[in-house]
Amino acid sequence: MEPEIIVESAGNAPVETFRGVVFPWHCDAMGHMSVQHQVPLLDNAVYHLLGFFGPTAGQADGRNAGWADVSHEIRYLHELIAGDLLILSSGILSIGRTSLRHRTILSRRSDAAACTILEGVTVRFDLDARKATPLSDRERAIAGQLMLPAETH
Repeated sequence: MEPEIIVESAGNAPVETFRGVVFPWHCDAMGHMSVQHQVPLLDNAVYHLLGFFGPTAGQADGRNAGWADVSHEIRYLHELIAGDLLILSSGILSIGRTSLRHRTILSRRSDAAACTILEGVTVRFDLDARKATPLSDRERAIAGQLMLPAETH
């Protein structure tokens, strides 16, 4: 029997999924953090979000399962500069048959400004058949705990 997963979230608020800092080498010729360095932070945060479901790749619910991203939309709202401390928070927007739609917000710690927002769709992936597979009841329950409030959609 799988251990019960408890999500460290209160009131369906986003869960913190990553922290970082902008270093000078993350900045481009215009002096702000470049896209090439923001995307890996967002990817790491989504990996931490998926970690609430158990191992991100391997045996889960009696199958050899992983995750596969199928779409991303990223909005860059505010510049980030060297020295900015970053907090990334994530949650689930909707639950499909085989997929989760999720949001990650990269915020600047000093003023809590949402600087970058990623919305993506990730499917549960059968690693043997190499195709999407339905979410289990356990995964749906966990996703429900990570669901963001409707007014934030």
